[in-house]
Amino acid sequence: MTYSNGKVYHDLGALVFERFKIGWVVLVYVVMLFGLGFHLHHGFQSAFQTLGLNNKKYTPAIKVFGVFYSVLITAGYIAIPVIIYFFR
Repeated sequence: MTYSNGKVYHDLGALVFERFKIGWVVLVYVVMLFGLGFHLHHGFQSAFQTLGLNNKKYTPAIKVFGVFYSVLITAGYIAIPVIIYFFR
């Protein structure tokens, strides 16, 4: 916590670093993010199906991009706690 002009400010960055140095917290966070990845993969494809773009022409490209998108987002979020745990 930081005190300035009589106000209390919580240092959330320090809290994140502190928590991500605990192994089981990182493990649970990473497992939950895999769930997020599956959710993004399904949701991405379902959104295009809802819009009526589910046909032979667009579906293969949507599936490939959906996998790329979900892996990229999930890997980015997983990188944060893993880097903090192993390198800080």
